[in-house]
Amino acid sequence: MGSLSNSNSIELTTTNIGTGTSTSTRRAVREEHRGVRPHDAPSSTGPNGDAGLDSLPLELQFLILSHLDLASLITLRHTYPLYRQIITVEVVRKQFTDADGRLDPVLQSCCTECLSMPGLDRLIVDTTRPSHTWRSICFRCWRDRLSRENSRKHWPLVEMVNGDYGYICHFCTWPVHSGGSNNRIKQMHAPCRVRRFVVVITWLIMAIIQFGLGMLAAILAWTMFRHSPTVLIPASIDFGLAILALCIFTVRVGTLNELTYTRALAAELVITFIRIPPVTYTARETVISENTQGGPLPKFGFGVFLINLIFRLLDVIGYTLLNCGYDPRSIFLGGLSLKKKLLYGFCTFMVWFAFIPF
Repeated sequence: MGSLSNSNSIELTTTNIGTGTSTSTRRAVREEHRGVRPHDAPSSTGPNGDAGLDSLPLELQFLILSHLDLASLITLRHTYPLYRQIITVEVVRKQFTDADGRLDPVLQSCCTECLSMPGLDRLIVDTTRPSHTWRSICFRCWRDRLSRENSRKHWPLVEMVNGDYGYICHFCTWPVHSGGSNNRIKQMHAPCRVRRFVVVITWLIMAIIQFGLGMLAAILAWTMFRHSPTVLIPASIDFGLAILALCIFTVRVGTLNELTYTRALAAELVITFIRIPPVTYTARETVISENTQGGPLPKFGFGVFLINLIFRLLDVIGYTLLNCGYDPRSIFLGGLSLKKKLLYGFCTFMVWFAFIPF
């Protein structure tokens, strides 16, 4: 009797196993026909196959979150996309604020905007907020909200959370941590020093070419077209405006006053606009002289005036972009798309073609 019952139980077990296997097989086949594979289903398990935190009830999850330290809380936020909407700045601030309203000092090691923890030497003290509040901000968030006034100051200081000081790199306007050193070389990133040197040399070459073309145009007007007032007078006016623009440029570069800087920049833009008609007029008159006189000299003079006109038009674009508020160092912002990088790259090139703003 006992053996009979045992055999029946074995048969029942075998039947159940076979039924379960066939059921699971049919389910897998149906899922495969529907385009769903078992490993595509959302999993709530950890890396070792254990149940994850998101598999628990929400009340229990919030209870666990309230007992985590700051580092674990931030790590959890960056690990699970679900908690990026739950663990916010306000939640972190409330969790690490006692009943008397005093903030936990550990908050100073976390950015108050993006909740990142890059290290105390990579966090800046946000001086725009009260001293008793949470005011640590990372380099990226600080750069995204950098004002135009700070970008025009010469070697401005920034205070780090660890007590050291840093500087704003003149080329990319990102903070550079120089520790306790006052060496001016350490007030700029090493790659930025090389890039700035290349930009300065390139700009000086272009400036020499522009000034040389202006001088050549004036000399051609005073020699070849000295008996043609329609060429001589506009070319002389353009040369005089070029000297005036050079003086205003020197004043703008040497001043630290914001009002003087703005006025000088606007004056340079106006002078650049005024220089376009004389250059255009002289180019047209050289074409007329070429048709009447012929020879290589009028063609050469027309080429000089035409190149000078192209330079003036490019200068107008650069000055207009800057007067409209464009920061040529916006190309160094983080998280830019390819389209914005190309757009900012073109605008930055046009501004730096007109002049170097640092």
